[in-house]
Amino acid sequence: MRFARMLSGLGKALLASLITGTVLGFLGVTSRDIFPGMASYVDQLTDAIELTVNWLVIWVVPNILVGMVIIVPIWIILILFGPRR
Repeated sequence: MRFARMLSGLGKALLASLITGTVLGFLGVTSRDIFPGMASYVDQLTDAIELTVNWLVIWVVPNILVGMVIIVPIWIILILFGPRR
């Protein structure tokens, strides 16, 4: 139960951050305006996040597709010829 509350709170915080960031972006406020000394850090962080996401997509998608070639036919066979409930 505590874990569900924690996830709920995290989701609310993420949603509030997204809305606040959208409003600030619409008003023309950037992270460089808020943290002028941290511009290079923010750039490095966004570059690292982008590289991580790209690597995950490049690694995950082909492996999922290869696994699906084996798992989906077995799953269909089990559904068609498996025991009836």
